[in-house]
Amino acid sequence: NGELLRAALGARANGRGAPGDGTGGALRISLSFPWKDVTALERDEFDLVTGSVLPRAFAGASSGNNSWFKIKQTDFFVRHALMIGTTDTREDLFVELSEEGFDLLGEVKVDYDALCEFGGYTRGVIICCRATKDREDAESGEEDKDATSQRIDFRSRFFGPKVGILEDAVTGSAHCSLGPHFGAKLNSDRVVGRQESERGGLVECKLLHGDDKARRVVEITGTAVRAIAGMLFVKISHCPDMIAS
Repeated sequence: NGELLRAALGARANGRGAPGDGTGGALRISLSFPWKDVTALERDEFDLVTGSVLPRAFAGASSGNNSWFKIKQTDFFVRHALMIGTTDTREDLFVELSEEGFDLLGEVKVDYDALCEFGGYTRGVIICCRATKDREDAESGEEDKDATSQRIDFRSRFFGPKVGILEDAVTGSAHCSLGPHFGAKLNSDRVVGRQESERGGLVECKLLHGDDKARRVVEITGTAVRAIAGMLFVKISHCPDMIAS
């Protein structure tokens, strides 16, 4: 489809040692990904997703771990869903919640079969919210100055049962849509997200608009440690029959 993936080596995340030498050195690596827009669902699909698909998939979000939160399960996503749409080519279902709603999902057990039953997307489900608490702490000076984390603009989770991934640890490709979506909301060309899986991770998104819509790129940056290095040699056959075919 003509889309290119480019990688670049960034600055060292800390000044101690070299990557992979056992001293804890790490590098920041940037990848240029295609920009993905999010298109809101039509009303009938919105009603289906908020009234059936998501309530079944996340049953217990309005009770159980949070017994003080007394609303009907079918009303949970109606109350907390700020935007529901799909990314380009209907690849991912994109669900933006209030931060309260995102927190209430917490440790709720996910019914992955329920997520698979909705045919309006082909790959995964992105659940996200603005990280208002992190931004308020940073702006008020209450952020831990010694913390290794940086100010967070949005939070997310990614579920991909249709492609054999229940919950992904950190999903770079999901930020092709997360970055532009929250960049537009915050009027910023640089936003930082935290994916809140069991392992979790931070992803920085730099939005490069280009000369036209087709040239827009999301530069995604994260920290990595080289675990192994080597060279791969491939022997190419010069068999005449292969060349002729």
